Amino acid sequence: MKRDLILKALKEAGTPVTTEELARMTGIDIVRLRVDLYHLTEEGKVERRLRGNTPVWTIKLGMFPEQR
Repeated sequence: MKRDLILKALKEAGTPVTTEELARMTGIDIVRLRVDLYHLTEEGKVERRLRGNTPVWTIKLGMFPEQR
């Protein structure tokens, strides 16, 4: 499932990434990726932040309890 691939890529990145970077990392079309990211945000699994004026994405804190 694409959302699992997105979560895995964000976890492996370790730092917030732009939508374009995430598209390159996953091979998912950027339009489809944006839709999935917004769904994952609504589910509370990812967060959208700003790096300057650029939106970046990251795993929501507490998503992976084994990392605590």
